[in-house]
Amino acid sequence: MSNTSQKKFLTTILNGLGEKNVEAYRRQTADKQHHNFTLTRRAVRKGMKDYLTTSDPDITRAEISSILKAIDPNVKAFIKKVGNNLVTLANKDSTVEVLKNTAATKQAAFEVKNGKSRYDKVYSRYSIELKLLIQQFGIVVKKEVAGREVLNLSHADFEGIIESVVSDSIDKAVAEDALITRASAEAFFKNRGIDLKVLRDTTTMIMNVSLSSTTQNLKDKDASKARLNEMRRILRELLEDLEKGGTLTGLEGSDSFLTIKKKQTINNVLNPFRSNKNTSVSKEQKIKHSKNTVKKSKKGSTRVLAKTASGRKRKAVVKRKSSAASYMLQMIAMINKELPQTVRKNMQLPRLENRTGRLANSVKVTEIVKTPKGFPSVGYTYQKNPYEVFETSSVGPWSTPERDPRKLIDKSIREIAARMAIGRFYTRRV
Repeated sequence: MSNTSQKKFLTTILNGLGEKNVEAYRRQTADKQHHNFTLTRRAVRKGMKDYLTTSDPDITRAEISSILKAIDPNVKAFIKKVGNNLVTLANKDSTVEVLKNTAATKQAAFEVKNGKSRYDKVYSRYSIELKLLIQQFGIVVKKEVAGREVLNLSHADFEGIIESVVSDSIDKAVAEDALITRASAEAFFKNRGIDLKVLRDTTTMIMNVSLSSTTQNLKDKDASKARLNEMRRILRELLEDLEKGGTLTGLEGSDSFLTIKKKQTINNVLNPFRSNKNTSVSKEQKIKHSKNTVKKSKKGSTRVLAKTASGRKRKAVVKRKSSAASYMLQMIAMINKELPQTVRKNMQLPRLENRTGRLANSVKVTEIVKTPKGFPSVGYTYQKNPYEVFETSSVGPWSTPERDPRKLIDKSIREIAARMAIGRFYTRRV
């Protein structure tokens, strides 16, 4: 790959990471994508606790406990009211579906609709009720409190606007250069020390949002910005190296048709001399081929055109469309193959940490069924004893939203599904 092509590729990415692009992406793209919204009693209480400890470092545990106990009836009423709002909206809007509606947890899916902001739609379901709750919270703590200081609508770990802008910038650069794949680009960045957590595969086009602690959200946002700034720095350094006339190893793609033709010509001329021991010739030119061409034929089949090692054409191989049941079984097998190692990779603080490997090795997808609206619902199991105590639905000192195994497993399954280009789906423990 030429110096000019490499500069163009990296410049496209760097230009896409400008400050203005982040806000523009939020308004024009991210806010209009499918949103999964989650509200939990535990998250609301954590937001209040974080606010109390941040605004008053000297506050005691007993004082925090007393305040949370006093405001708890209002928190329960708030969650119930938001749940009712979601149900009411779902009954009249087919693009909204309530996924979970318990006393402590509300979950709903907001599908794409006519280019309208789904983020704003989510916000409108709780904004008035949250304002009232914060007023009541202020009365308990005996001072005026701003709602944005306690709770706000935040994105799941590494699924925010910044991560999406980075991912889309790389996709754009890959699309503009037919010789580079996203996989090769990510491998190149990884070898250059760029934290791949900043990359988010947007094939699912889903934004996972929840009403959560403002304090924690600010920490997550700062971490994302730090990773973004580091990526910009490395990109600028790479471009400086290219400006000096060098080329970057590891950022090569398949050969262009022109390059292939040149290499074939050189090989055709020199090959007859290679068998002569008394003749010294240059090494054979290696040709980097792209993937086989796949052409659609009749409905229900895929025709793959390939060549044998000798260059002769094989007979066209026809792959018949698999049945739905067979496809589900294949999907289960593919997810389970990668699931343990993906779970282990994601077991980092503040989540559960991987120590014995028992939890990661026990996670298994057991079934995939379709919801009434036709979307896959992935059912999984894990070793409940002793890890179930960390679920938010459990009662005890070990239970926290960050350490909930279901959240860890859901994230891991979605990472694998994104690589498999699976669209919208749901996960559930069975």
